[in-house]
Amino acid sequence: MLPPYAGLVALFLSVCQAARIDGTWELARIFRSGATGRTRAVPIDSTVYVRLTLETHPGGWMGGRLYRRYFGQPEGSKIEAGPLGGTNRFIIGVELDKPTWQRARSAAWLVGSRLRLGTPLVPDADSLEFRRVAPDAPYAPTVLEVVTRQ
Repeated sequence: MLPPYAGLVALFLSVCQAARIDGTWELARIFRSGATGRTRAVPIDSTVYVRLTLETHPGGWMGGRLYRRYFGQPEGSKIEAGPLGGTNRFIIGVELDKPTWQRARSAAWLVGSRLRLGTPLVPDADSLEFRRVAPDAPYAPTVLEVVTRQ
């Protein structure tokens, strides 16, 4: 039998885990697979560029904003997120308008000081890597595209 405070401890641990991803994150690398491997910087106008802001709220859920440029066109959406129980991963949900309207959900996890996400935010990507930035940091002019050989 679990002690009466076990639920409170679990809630506290999930909030502490979620707080580690609080802040502003900027897309640093897009991972794709292809016929030949290469790494190159691509201008944000030629691909999808993303910046996320995440904030933990009481109860462990997270909110925030997604700022995205899809081939140069700006887009902003509300983020709803939360920890995936006992996995050190999070689920991030957002509504996107481009290329077509969709509700996107992606798993997210920390790899060292970087935040990794699955694919829905950037079409044809295998995964994404974000770096922490100051909320008022200027947008980067390029993002790295890493193509791994299939």
